[in-house]
Amino acid sequence: MAVIPGAPDVLHRPNGSFDGIVTSKPIDEMQIDRMNTPLKRVTREEAENVALGAFSFLTGDEERLSRFLAVSGLRPDTIRSAASSPGFFAGILDYVVSDEPLLIALAKELNTKPEHIMQAHWTLSPSEFE
Repeated sequence: MAVIPGAPDVLHRPNGSFDGIVTSKPIDEMQIDRMNTPLKRVTREEAENVALGAFSFLTGDEERLSRFLAVSGLRPDTIRSAASSPGFFAGILDYVVSDEPLLIALAKELNTKPEHIMQAHWTLSPSEFE
């Protein structure tokens, strides 16, 4: 590993430029470890509102609804009774977050970030490894 004159005693990664001047920045300033950043909790009520928005989004398009019904095993005549079950909202968000293009489309529709939907999912379906 090359030593950069005048650099503090920390790990550095050179940043090259087109003019040949090499600068450096500490690695910890260049990397954001998102895997170790815990998701913020949203309230249960807020998470359920996100799930309700997701359900509305799914039912607003025949193709999305057909795929959701096929994957979930629900039928149009069983949705109402399933909606009253405690895990229904969690199941909707489980479905949405498992499909990245759908997650991004929903975030755009709800005018929010995908991370917010993930936070709602985490509130309704917390990990057993917390």
